[in-house]
Amino acid sequence: MNRRYMLFGIILLGMALGYQALFGGRAQEVTFKQLSSRPGEYSGEQIVIEGFIFHGWEVIVLCERLDPSGYAEGHLTPGGSMIWVEGEIPQGVYEALYSQDMMGPEERFGKIKVLGRYEYGGEYGHLGGYSSQIVPSEVEKLQWSP
Repeated sequence: MNRRYMLFGIILLGMALGYQALFGGRAQEVTFKQLSSRPGEYSGEQIVIEGFIFHGWEVIVLCERLDPSGYAEGHLTPGGSMIWVEGEIPQGVYEALYSQDMMGPEERFGKIKVLGRYEYGGEYGHLGGYSSQIVPSEVEKLQWSP
């Protein structure tokens, strides 16, 4: 019985150290649902969130999901809750994203995990069209296919 507790403790310690190694343990992991229900609570804080990056003409957002646009076969657009991405994502992550150009300029998209400062309550992004933004400090591309 004591071995089970010891093994469980070792597993928990390993998970904590893995998180610390990846994101420095300095941020709270949140979901889009948590952010949309209590956005002010996280404003100014470092957060970790998973979502879909969409980088296109006048649009750089982290979104809850990608939806078919209905304008061209296989063309995807951001869907659900959206957060403006202020600043750069690493070139290697950007180059590893999927690309599409059915509707004009090239667009890039994929699933990512972001550590960054979350801001809420202003007008962010292109023409101030977003109520929140994230300023990434670390970005990891996650496995996903459209």
